Amino acid sequence: MNGHVTKPIDPDQLFAALQKWIKPAAARDVVPKSLPASGGPPVYETPPGPDRAVPHEDELPETLPGFDLAAGLERLMGNKRLYRKLLLDFGANYTETADEIRKALDANHFDQAHSLVHNIKGLAGNLAATDLQAAAVEMEKLVKGKPEKAPSDQALNQKYADLENALKRALESVQTLRPPAAAGEENAQLSLEAIVAKTPEISKDAAGRILTAVKKGDIEELTAAAEDLKERSDAYTLFSEKLVELAEDFEFEVIEELVRELEK
Repeated sequence: MNGHVTKPIDPDQLFAALQKWIKPAAARDVVPKSLPASGGPPVYETPPGPDRAVPHEDELPETLPGFDLAAGLERLMGNKRLYRKLLLDFGANYTETADEIRKALDANHFDQAHSLVHNIKGLAGNLAATDLQAAAVEMEKLVKGKPEKAPSDQALNQKYADLENALKRALESVQTLRPPAAAGEENAQLSLEAIVAKTPEISKDAAGRILTAVKKGDIEELTAAAEDLKERSDAYTLFSEKLVELAEDFEFEVIEELVRELEK
């Protein structure tokens, strides 16, 4: 290990660490815009892409109870779409975490409880969930390591209650980001299986192009591949639109799964 960057991630600190240890390739799609006099990391300017209207679903509210949205966006370099996705993922994946911590505490499994609390602390820091992070920090102090004197039940229950309440409030906040379902619509999006069923076979060259772009995390190349397929035939429209959606959401593993299914 050459370097270490702590959570929550600060972009300037991260880029400074990367600049110290990674030698840039000879050619890049982005070029240094300026070099700070302080010797910090260069500021890069990405070549402008085509104008694209930002859907309402990609926006964030001005405020979100329990979250410092400005700080969260700064960590993600202003990427509202990614921030929104991470918030919604948090809302979908951590609804049972408080119960899991409670069960671990009741069974005196403090190592497991600490692992769960530590995970919440790091996640809350990255998402700028300030109240939840503070509650997790206090809870972690009681369950971390193997203290000579076990914490009292009163102290443990109080810190757990604080953490449980902060987690509940944070989860309720992110649920407000979900758009309301259309009346009578049970499933607004087709499943991957349905998309595969409606999509004709794709060539090995097209599949290879997509999978290569997935390995590189190249969103622009995935978008270009999707457009090429759509131009080839209207039958690929559904798959192409899903491909672009998944690429913009950084769901590279799902894209690979989708292509593998089409290859079968």
